Amino acid sequence: MFVMRTTSMSRRGTAAAASALLLAITLAACSSDKNEGSEEASPSAAANSDSGGKEVVTVAVFTEDRFLEDAAAKFEQAHPDIDIQIQETVPTDTSGNQMMIMRGPGDEGPAQEDIDKYVNSIGTALMSGKAADLISVGYLPVDRYLDKGMFADWSELAGKDSAFKTDDYYERVLRGITDGDLWYAIPVDYSIRALIGDAAAIEQAGGADDKTWTWEQFIALCAKIAGETGADGKNRQALIGIEPTDLIGYLTESVYGKLVAEAGKGYKFDEEAFRGYLEQVKQLYDSGAASTDRMGQGGPVFETSTISQPMELAMLPNRLQDGESAVLGIPGSGTDEGLEFTSDLAFALNDKSKVKDAAWEFVKFLLSADIQSSPSLQGFPVHQEAAKTRLERFAEELQSGRAKIMIKSEGGEPSPVTAITDEQIEEALALLPSVGRYNRKDDKVIGIVTEETAAYFSGSKSADAVAKAVASRVDTYLNE
Repeated sequence: MFVMRTTSMSRRGTAAAASALLLAITLAACSSDKNEGSEEASPSAAANSDSGGKEVVTVAVFTEDRFLEDAAAKFEQAHPDIDIQIQETVPTDTSGNQMMIMRGPGDEGPAQEDIDKYVNSIGTALMSGKAADLISVGYLPVDRYLDKGMFADWSELAGKDSAFKTDDYYERVLRGITDGDLWYAIPVDYSIRALIGDAAAIEQAGGADDKTWTWEQFIALCAKIAGETGADGKNRQALIGIEPTDLIGYLTESVYGKLVAEAGKGYKFDEEAFRGYLEQVKQLYDSGAASTDRMGQGGPVFETSTISQPMELAMLPNRLQDGESAVLGIPGSGTDEGLEFTSDLAFALNDKSKVKDAAWEFVKFLLSADIQSSPSLQGFPVHQEAAKTRLERFAEELQSGRAKIMIKSEGGEPSPVTAITDEQIEEALALLPSVGRYNRKDDKVIGIVTEETAAYFSGSKSADAVAKAVASRVDTYLNE
């Protein structure tokens, strides 16, 4: 449990701020515009394009952001014999606005139709043998491609490159996207998924080992917290502002490997275990420990959070409640696997690629300290020194006024953050080595879970009936 000291803000104001965070960052690095009029490139079109005798490396991504565009241009300058061809499915916004907007809970991310478009495009290309050399695995149902041996093992290149020093990186993240012994994807950046908790309330309820806790233990702790009366004579709520269907989906993601297991040549969804989780989540709401109402009593003890950049982590004390707040691991299988992370830019290597060495050179370039330090990198750097550089540079930009941060609470006026302290930077950096559990799941499966469980939480179907329906649909989907 990593505890971060907070500033002296009112509990109600910070609870609202945590659910409606608005950070407005004006940076000179955001001023360059992306070339307009880009079109989605098909793998065959890219492969047949005139490369002027250069070695062509095709790169399939959901969207080509400014970071990737700039990095590819710099790589080609340093490697004039290699042509990087980016194939994006969803074009990036090219408005050229200098304001970078980051939102907290409530940001629903990309449209599902765009995700489906990317998944279908990559799936078709892989099955036809015409996929790009490097493939961003974010949003992909990777299990079906791993089963067919479509991704190469990065250990054959990165693991044997003596010039690549893995101890310069957060290795649990760098090597965290695996399938057994197969290191199938390398993240260029990442985000942290965690719970933010009221440290004092957790300790008062008996404490928790968030490195190894299970959902059963977490739910029991929530019930204990909700059953205790605070100094104001009121009962605290453990979770607020989250629908039970969203919570069961969140839970399913965290124990995906337990619920979805290999069975012979296919996959089997654990109906019995899932039914148990369903009943426990419902009990959490029935007891009042959790609520869909955003205005809970005294603020929640726990909040779900996705922390996307180093400065967000460093600024947690600026937006949380009085006292001490803890960054907690999401409950899981009961083993210490580290804090959970996701990545929107993690590259698998097409096993059929004819330019594996050149593809590795590009990925290695993306992982270099200079490129990882770029302000346009959207997530946490995997390179350790780059993470420190990003935070120190951000602190300087805040102090000079080049970066402007506003934290806006619901119904309140925005309040500026003008500085982060050395202590905040040190606390943020101290947490990063503990990140290591990759959030590997199939979004279609999570969609089935949230869709089918609505009937149980509304009272129209039993836990048995819903668990059976989920298992049937998931098994059919995974084994088709």
